[in-house]
Amino acid sequence: MKTDKELGFRYLANFEKEEMEVLLNEYERYIKFSGSVRTPLVIVLVVGGIMRSMKHNMSSNQFIFVVMSIVFLLGLAIWLVAIAYKIIKQKKFVKNKLETMASVQNYPFKEVRKEFNTLVRATYKGPKV
Repeated sequence: MKTDKELGFRYLANFEKEEMEVLLNEYERYIKFSGSVRTPLVIVLVVGGIMRSMKHNMSSNQFIFVVMSIVFLLGLAIWLVAIAYKIIKQKKFVKNKLETMASVQNYPFKEVRKEFNTLVRATYKGPKV
């Protein structure tokens, strides 16, 4: 991993190492939550597609399958809403922490955020904050 000074950051290089480590750890948690949405979303789409293709000719066994699938999809939908809430909360936490760090040093937040996004894209290949 390259350091802030090697990447040529003007503002991030002046923050304390401990503050940046905490911020990057929180960003890693944000990425972890973001990644946990993909699998349930794919499952919801696949099961929904199967149900849609079977909607006209159903026997009683298939009807039970459809009812169980609907219950399963509702469970996954609740799971996705809970994860989305955690993702939004974690993203706000990282953004607010970065904004606080910028205001303590009297740096423009937009420039600090731009540098932070460049850093995390180069290091983690994750989404912007």
